[in-house]
Amino acid sequence: MKSFDSSFAGPPKVNASYRLESQTKGLQITFLVSGDALCHPEVLPNDFFEGLWKFDCGELWLYSAETGRYLEFNLAPNGAWWSMVFESPRVRAKGCGSPNCITSGTIQEGFWQATLFVSFEEIERCLGACSGWSGNVTLVIGGCPDNEVPLENLHTIVPLKAVDFHRPQDWVRLESLVL
Repeated sequence: MKSFDSSFAGPPKVNASYRLESQTKGLQITFLVSGDALCHPEVLPNDFFEGLWKFDCGELWLYSAETGRYLEFNLAPNGAWWSMVFESPRVRAKGCGSPNCITSGTIQEGFWQATLFVSFEEIERCLGACSGWSGNVTLVIGGCPDNEVPLENLHTIVPLKAVDFHRPQDWVRLESLVL
């Protein structure tokens, strides 16, 4: 597991880590967070739901420099998820549905763990490229239903040059994120 060592405001808000694994057929990411889970009140386990980042949410970002497209995956503590394909920063790709994923989540007192698996076939379909990907792993902790996210709630593995997760030009080769 790799720890989130800081937030945009300094020390990490909670003890949290992730494991990104390249498996035979795809990528699997697991988030492990100490602290009580704050889930979106309207979301059931394993639902597909936009806006998960307004509460506790692990995120995986994948980018193809070859096509300029990137994928954003959001994963809630209860396994609810959302994903979108972008053709450039914050511009949603037209005509390309979100990838199919398998998710799970476990919530216990003082702890949550959530896992997402996406096949290489689905990543390639969405990005239009089968190799040379870069990415980032991020974490949003704490509620921000008004869309004003406090800096101490935002955690990123790759140091970004701005308080904006949609910065594929700042991400690193995927191999450096995989454990």
